[in-house]
Amino acid sequence: MTPRIVSQKGKIASAKRALRAAGLRATGGRAEVLEAALSAKSPLPAREVITKLARKGKPAGAATVYRALSALTRAGLLRRIPASDEALYEPARDPAAPQLVCARCGKMETVEDPDVRRFNERVMKNRGVSADAGALLLYADCRRKECDDES
Repeated sequence: MTPRIVSQKGKIASAKRALRAAGLRATGGRAEVLEAALSAKSPLPAREVITKLARKGKPAGAATVYRALSALTRAGLLRRIPASDEALYEPARDPAAPQLVCARCGKMETVEDPDVRRFNERVMKNRGVSADAGALLLYADCRRKECDDES
């Protein structure tokens, strides 16, 4: 079973433990990239990971960040979301769990409604795809005050 990170507190020590549990070497760079992705409010592209690390005084080259993101995705710690211009990365979630995505701020949350989950599973089964191939994403405006401030 692939280990999942539940907490998004972004502690480097817990990131290193998660890396080791996933069978990866717990390098400082991988732990920093994982912490950056876990502490993000919404899925982020590699270029934002690079920016976050630089702001923390831990600059990393693009190739290093892309390799770390790829390894973390293969290990099941992050999920890669294909986007039109560049891929986004977020903490791994239950792949069968439908996600509600704010179309304005990008905030994502898992939909815990059993009817929606059953619908998602039925659609994937009828189409002959696995949950790993993608999850149901429901786009809407979240109407949070913070979202209005971010627009």
